[in-house]
Amino acid sequence: MLGSVAIATLATAGSGQARPAALDWRDCGNGAECATLTVPVDWADPRGPSTSIDVVRVPAKDPARKIGTVVANLGAGNSTNSITGPRPPQIRSWLDGLTERLDVVVFDPRGLGRTPISCPRPAASIAGLVRHQDKAAWDAHARENAAYDTGCRQTAGPAFAGLDSWQMARDLDAIRAALGETKLRYFGNSYGTTYGQAYAELFGPRLHSMYLDGVADHTQTRLSDWLTNYALTQEGQLLRFREWCDRTPSCPLRGQDAAKAWDDIVATAGRTPIPAGPGRVATTGELFASALVGMNPPRWPALAKAIAKARAGDAGDFHTVLRYPPDGPAGHVQSATLCHDYMPVLPTYSQFLRIERHLKAVAPRFGWIEGRFELGRCVGIPGEPAYPPRPLSAPGTPPVLVAIGELDNNTNHLGAAHAAAQFPEARTIRHGDGHAATLLDNTCLRKHSNAYLIDGTLPAPGTRCPSELVPG
Repeated sequence: MLGSVAIATLATAGSGQARPAALDWRDCGNGAECATLTVPVDWADPRGPSTSIDVVRVPAKDPARKIGTVVANLGAGNSTNSITGPRPPQIRSWLDGLTERLDVVVFDPRGLGRTPISCPRPAASIAGLVRHQDKAAWDAHARENAAYDTGCRQTAGPAFAGLDSWQMARDLDAIRAALGETKLRYFGNSYGTTYGQAYAELFGPRLHSMYLDGVADHTQTRLSDWLTNYALTQEGQLLRFREWCDRTPSCPLRGQDAAKAWDDIVATAGRTPIPAGPGRVATTGELFASALVGMNPPRWPALAKAIAKARAGDAGDFHTVLRYPPDGPAGHVQSATLCHDYMPVLPTYSQFLRIERHLKAVAPRFGWIEGRFELGRCVGIPGEPAYPPRPLSAPGTPPVLVAIGELDNNTNHLGAAHAAAQFPEARTIRHGDGHAATLLDNTCLRKHSNAYLIDGTLPAPGTRCPSELVPG
């Protein structure tokens, strides 16, 4: 069972501080301790309805050597499950390094965790606008997302109004206060970097140190600029895939120009859909939707094999091996949270077509499809609650360490660099891997992130970590 504690709330929305309170930790197995933190739904209305967040602690190995606590969010989904449940070896080794001198406290944002908001209907398929590209499909997709959002709102009740990162940054400060820490050490991965950016804006002087990997850029005010960074990154990813294929003996397209092979099957499917197994064909939309899965570096071998087979007349792997998994019977509330944080104002279909023409001009072979992919998350979902993107202003923030993956097409490296440049005195460390490389056990990144979070030691300017995780 989880302990529960109410946190005294902010006197004002902008400058107040959560008063310290002790968390009631309970053993929850696997060497971890669990607690629940009760916070206001709206920190601007501390006497209004409340909600809760789950936190899990893995204590430092030797209490006599402990120097503090690092608070972490591991990205979209339930971070605490990675600690309380069966731990992947990468998570075990990540904890092992930090707990030499620190307690590690992992939290789930609102709506997730051990008692998540379970929306009665799933969101529309994230790749739906990629597979079907006409206005009728856009309208149907919007209706499906709207039904998902309505179900989430009804299930969550008043708590839904607090599902944005403005509120969650204040929750993070409440965790800091409850732990008795004067300043926050923070490890943010993927979506966890959104909370880090918001925290730096609101509470920069309360940071001891902050390490961000897989940065989701929350600083672009124009949706078209945000999408352009994704499109350019994906266009470059196609060429990096080609380079990988040419130097990897096991790639079935080695020496054949893998990017041109992609162009060939797209052109073929544009004329006549490619057979893809009994009773199935692959359209250009299906090819693009599945290739978005395959462009993630760990999936490059599968993508190369799928393209080679499609050139020979069998596109079945694009329907099976590389297909996005279907959503479960219930929806995941963080899909709505992302839309409130990043796309509270959405274009109409005709407005999007103008954006898409620009994307096709700058990323004509593959990257342009990112517009449809990203909009597929949110079309039909209304904006409120909203934490719209804006330039980062974080005076008083200590040097933040930002890892930027050259093969990261999930939270694209162009956006990561754009966000990092707005932190005062930020130090960046580029690396040759993709998304979430620190958690996935790039040992070079682990060495630098641990030294920074434990001792405050920043890597030398210009430090780069080589690729350790790309297959082959």
